[in-house]
Amino acid sequence: MFRKQITHNGYRRKKKKNWTFEIIMLVVGILLVCCAYAGEIDPVKFFPAPFMTLAFMPMLLLVLALVVIALLFRRWMALPILGVALLASLPVIKVFSPMNTSENALPVPADPSLVFKVMTYNVLSFNYNEPDSAAKPSKTMRLILDANPDVVLMQEGSANVEDWSKIPSLAPFENEIKSRYPYRFYSIEGLNIMSKYPFTTQTIGEPQTNRTPLGYKRNETSYLARAYDLQLPNGKQLRLVDFRFQSYHLSFGKNMNVRLSPYSRPAPLERMRRSFALRSNDAAALRKALDDSPANLIVCGDMNDVPSSHVYRVLRGNDLNDAWADAGRGYAYTYNRFNLRFRIDHVFYRGDVRALHAERLVGGSSDHYPLVVSFDIDKTR
Repeated sequence: MFRKQITHNGYRRKKKKNWTFEIIMLVVGILLVCCAYAGEIDPVKFFPAPFMTLAFMPMLLLVLALVVIALLFRRWMALPILGVALLASLPVIKVFSPMNTSENALPVPADPSLVFKVMTYNVLSFNYNEPDSAAKPSKTMRLILDANPDVVLMQEGSANVEDWSKIPSLAPFENEIKSRYPYRFYSIEGLNIMSKYPFTTQTIGEPQTNRTPLGYKRNETSYLARAYDLQLPNGKQLRLVDFRFQSYHLSFGKNMNVRLSPYSRPAPLERMRRSFALRSNDAAALRKALDDSPANLIVCGDMNDVPSSHVYRVLRGNDLNDAWADAGRGYAYTYNRFNLRFRIDHVFYRGDVRALHAERLVGGSSDHYPLVVSFDIDKTR
């Protein structure tokens, strides 16, 4: 005989379902969507917003792991919650980690001269002041020359020395650089170019102040960005823009130049808050310059911020395409130090150019990896 558990009114008592897991899934799903679209908020107005954009990829990985757990433990009610969060975040996921394949790639022009290859690379001044590498042939320059792009746009490229022949690590490549890239320009702010094609250059924005609000000492003749108008074969014209935005200043160093005064320096969170604000202002200034630029445009640089961030959204606007989202594959980080795996270097474009292939190269001795994008310039005039 089995004993039946009877309530006072004669019905069997049902075990109450525990909804804790589903509630946690709902909270995590909401956080994922918030991280995906936190870049809509200006960091000047809401300080936590940029931290949320930085947390998007970890949150995405967490959600995907929870989907697997929900399947294993048959928590079916959690799946629609997580599915809605993933679907809402899908536009941002495609920018962070596109899954382009050879099947959906654009056809490559039969004429090789119509394929234009651009590299953007923060070269960390070719490590000119690091004892272990300063006197050795630069791995960074070797990576550039092996990739053989038509144009290399560099950030932190001058090493505060406009004459590269004075940098020991570059001396072994001097003849190769001059023969392959006859057109070059070195600037005090480190926005440098090596090109196979002739160009004219102009500054973008007003000269930077002598000392930023972070206390970082800068040359008063340096600029936020530089534009290069290239003369390509068959009369084709194209403008390239190279830029570098404010870093996070996670490592402030002992140099007195980076302090606000000899006796004080901002705390880490305060440094980051100011960096977010500076990048937001820089993005607005550069965006204004891009609005006044020719239609055929490629914009490359070290943004020091991730896709979906406020800076990314402002700079990209409604008219620029992200070359990695259009022609790259998977999640490719470009910063490689301190286990911070973020793509903070970007290539945008618009006009009569099309991104055919985007690649993140690994190597060199910089704290960044370069992006290399091949463009179809068939219709560029």
